[in-house]
Amino acid sequence: MRTSTLPLVALLTWLAACTGNGPREPAPEPTPPASTVEPSGPPPTQAPTASTPTQVPTQVPTQTPTASAPTQSPTGSGSTTPAPTTTPGPGEEALLGTWRSAACAPRKYERVLSFAKGGSFAAEDRVSPCPPRVACIWSGIIHRKGAFKRSGDAVSLSVAEASQGPGGQPFPTTLTLDASGAPAEAGADGKPCPYQR
Repeated sequence: MRTSTLPLVALLTWLAACTGNGPREPAPEPTPPASTVEPSGPPPTQAPTASTPTQVPTQVPTQTPTASAPTQSPTGSGSTTPAPTTTPGPGEEALLGTWRSAACAPRKYERVLSFAKGGSFAAEDRVSPCPPRVACIWSGIIHRKGAFKRSGDAVSLSVAEASQGPGGQPFPTTLTLDASGAPAEAGADGKPCPYQR
């Protein structure tokens, strides 16, 4: 048995030398730079760049204008005018979001209106929606997009783009708002058909 272990020991010794477990060479010493002469004058200055500020700004209290803060009249007469705002018009905030109307004679299908900030709206007339997991020639929904504007208890709608489909009823150009602020369209009999959230 002793003769079979000798070749194994020789093989293991050779493998240890090949895998880097043997002695290693020392790392080379770093070389000094070619010139170590110190400049005799002051260090050169760099031109300021956008990423390196030259001065530290001092903090000065500032006033942030608000949307409702009055501004001075350009004539300097002392009268003030309100600053322009980008907030929704009066009462518009309560109108924003999605509203649904189940039917309104002669319309026998659901109509969905979605009002967004900035005065835009999207509408869906769900004439005959295609059931889930069924292949249909037409989706069964007429889509409309446009702009709205509230004036008192009325909302005017102007359609900018609309898809087509069979069975759709005319789209209203004006909605009224009831006491709770919910929009309503007039039915064929003149009675209001309110929308619900």
